[in-house]
Amino acid sequence: MKRSAAIVVISLLAPAFGLAQAPTVALDAPPESTLGDPIDVIVTVTAAATDEAAVPEQPFEPFEILGKKLAIEPSPDGESKTFTFELQLLCFEVGVHELGPVHVRITSAAGELIEIESNTASIEVRSLLANEPEPQLKPPTEPVIVEQDDYRLLIVLGALLAVAFGALLAWLFIRWWQRRDRPEPAPPPPPPPWETALAELHELERGRGAAVAEGRTEQWVDAVSDSIRAYLGRRFGFHGLESTTDEIADELRQAKSLNIEPQDAVGFLGQCDLVKFAKASLADEASLTLIEEALALVDQTRPTAVLQSGGQS
Repeated sequence: MKRSAAIVVISLLAPAFGLAQAPTVALDAPPESTLGDPIDVIVTVTAAATDEAAVPEQPFEPFEILGKKLAIEPSPDGESKTFTFELQLLCFEVGVHELGPVHVRITSAAGELIEIESNTASIEVRSLLANEPEPQLKPPTEPVIVEQDDYRLLIVLGALLAVAFGALLAWLFIRWWQRRDRPEPAPPPPPPPWETALAELHELERGRGAAVAEGRTEQWVDAVSDSIRAYLGRRFGFHGLESTTDEIADELRQAKSLNIEPQDAVGFLGQCDLVKFAKASLADEASLTLIEEALALVDQTRPTAVLQSGGQS
């Protein structure tokens, strides 16, 4: 590009800048451009290291300024620095136009101000239609149908299908959950053998009077004996109802937690056997004594912890 360095210095203000290097300004612009295209113009200012430079607001007709950038670079020796102003211009008039001079203000460290001007530059602005003798606008064209895929309906249908599928899965899961095989609840633990025996004996105690009055003492004594045998078998771990009195005596001798003498229980069962096998009848007082002994036998052979809790209650 053509570049010149026309410098105008106000000589009367030069002493205010001392013996420092005199500022210079240069304008670089493209020789030609196209109508309506941005034109990049460079204004380069060289001044002392303590000076500041600026491009003030000014007319650029027929050009219009679009933007302005500044870059500052100090010299290697540190005595000066270069200000590079990048101006972006725009022109809408065809022909050769003169740009410049561009006014630049320099401010010294002491606050003194001078204004210098750059060189000028000629820029030819051309039109793309310059070669057409009578340029005309293109006639309007027929509208063109532009097809574009629309997937909105598919998206809506897909969402509905997903919701329906999810609802079906939820319904199937609920049905399976309701019909699944559930383990039967564990039966409640059986009552302790002494509670069962005491309940049976108390029931027999309530029917004792009727049994004696009707002459059914043999059956009644047999029921008392079976209740005690069943209790002793469950309490100490053997088949009480299927064992003889002697076999029960052997089991009781081996029991570790028996709180009475084995002979006491065997004697009670022997007394019941005597009534059953001899087909003897009991008087009212004797039957009362028998049922009381049976209740006492169960109460005395219960576990120690049950006896203590029963005593505290």
